[in-house]
Amino acid sequence: MKKIFIKISLAITIAFVLTSCDKDFNSLGSDLLDDSHFNLERYEVQNLIAYSKATGPVQTNNLPVNSLGVYNNPFFGTTKASFVTQLELADTDPVIGQNVEIKSTDSVYLYVPYFSTKEVVNGNNVYELDSIYGNINSSINLKIYENGYFLRNINPSPNPNDQDSYLQKYYNDDKQLIENNIASGQLNNATSLSENEQFKFDNTELVIFKTDGNGNYVNSNGEVISNPNDRIVKKRLAPGMWLNLDKNFFKTKVLDAPSINLLNNTTFKEYFKGLYFKTEANPGQDGVMAMLDFSAATITIQFHSDVTSELSNGTNVTVNSKKEVVLKLKGNTINFFENQNSVDYSNGLSASNSTLGDDRLYLKGGQGSVAYIDLFGEVNPETNVPYELEDLQSRGWLVNEANLTFYIDKDKMTGAGMAEPQRIYLFDATNNKVLADYNLDGSVVTDLKRNKFTFSGIIKLDENDKGVYYKIRITEHINRLLNSDNEDLRKNIRLGLSVTEDINVSSNAFLKTPFNIGSESVKFLPFSSVMNPLGTVLYGMGSSVPQDKKLKLEIFFTKPN
Repeated sequence: MKKIFIKISLAITIAFVLTSCDKDFNSLGSDLLDDSHFNLERYEVQNLIAYSKATGPVQTNNLPVNSLGVYNNPFFGTTKASFVTQLELADTDPVIGQNVEIKSTDSVYLYVPYFSTKEVVNGNNVYELDSIYGNINSSINLKIYENGYFLRNINPSPNPNDQDSYLQKYYNDDKQLIENNIASGQLNNATSLSENEQFKFDNTELVIFKTDGNGNYVNSNGEVISNPNDRIVKKRLAPGMWLNLDKNFFKTKVLDAPSINLLNNTTFKEYFKGLYFKTEANPGQDGVMAMLDFSAATITIQFHSDVTSELSNGTNVTVNSKKEVVLKLKGNTINFFENQNSVDYSNGLSASNSTLGDDRLYLKGGQGSVAYIDLFGEVNPETNVPYELEDLQSRGWLVNEANLTFYIDKDKMTGAGMAEPQRIYLFDATNNKVLADYNLDGSVVTDLKRNKFTFSGIIKLDENDKGVYYKIRITEHINRLLNSDNEDLRKNIRLGLSVTEDINVSSNAFLKTPFNIGSESVKFLPFSSVMNPLGTVLYGMGSSVPQDKKLKLEIFFTKPN
């Protein structure tokens, strides 16, 4: 995951577009025709209504990436994110052996890699962390416990009339299910406070040196050495969460477990229900939050035991040696969000008006808010089509390009620790699916989060790397509305707008409590919005909005001969 930096560009060439590197692809996609539009005619839609809606609690089980930490957003308020996950054996039915002992030279440790980029400087690996929000030098109080609540796949009480009710859904406010079923003491109980009470996300490369299995460093010949300069690097790992865990707990829970509980991961997950990562803010600290892929994490349990084997001559030989069992943080998961919304954000949502539209649009991920846009204004009661759309449909224009542009309220998006969403996502909110322009855009780049750059929604930055606007191309959507022979494609729909963590994720999450816009019930929002902890404030269409900052839909067209 890389931060997306898109600079505003005044002039481009097609050759530059095709050879542009990832960090400078602002010229691609929605900016391709921005300046001259090749002498096309331009029409700006006159009737737009846009407004915000709070999502309430949202479905957060089994997200591709999860938030962990405490993030203080200068405008939106504070979000605290915790996490629970099942565990799986990397190798099922492991041979543990007899006389099992976790010696002082053995370790039980957790490793969760961070999203980072590497650069070699003077022969050394230097890493820059990304997807870290807030003050990276800030600490949080991190506690890990055994989870005693079984995370189900199937809803035990489905509604027979609702096909969607059969799969189990968990929501960001279901934390008490886990809090009421903590099954152990704190497991990250090392004496070093950096592993618990004063935890920080560190960009240091992790280096593991070669040892003899008994805690002694050895050289390439296996000889014990005392000079630190002679140590042999066994493995280098990218920066990540590295925590020593309670040895006695894992010996009892895993190594001493009846073998039937380790036979396969189905029985293992029923026996060992997982781990709970609980976060709290530290007094006087700004707070920090990271996006993590826990499915890439491992717990390594090192131990010594006797294993008896039979030689070719029929003699049994018992050998005591060092071994390890590896657990993966895979299976069902839930991400918990707890928000303390600011007064300004709460008041802005409370004042939202879906009839008249809003001066400001509030987009926030997680349990946050989404905006909705109704195009073309008043509807002709005889045809059920907006008057403005009927007029446009009668003109027979060839639509060359159509863009929605959302300007950022820079006054509200300021302050220490303010991180702006690098992309927003426009979707069909009437049918809860992607727009035609999303589907038709096959553009790809090295950083997958920048795919579909023609459809865009990528932030445009000023010379100070502050957001100016987001632009989303909906050429095909408008072309179908105006010119399609298919009546279904000519039907006007409500558009939804959210932040997005990953443009490649287009599936929907459920709202715990659906809400209505007019007579329509809203039950879903994009999973990509749930995954993103950030927010932005955009200008709408109200009378207090400066004319050059208003939301606009521009259509560039060619008249028929």
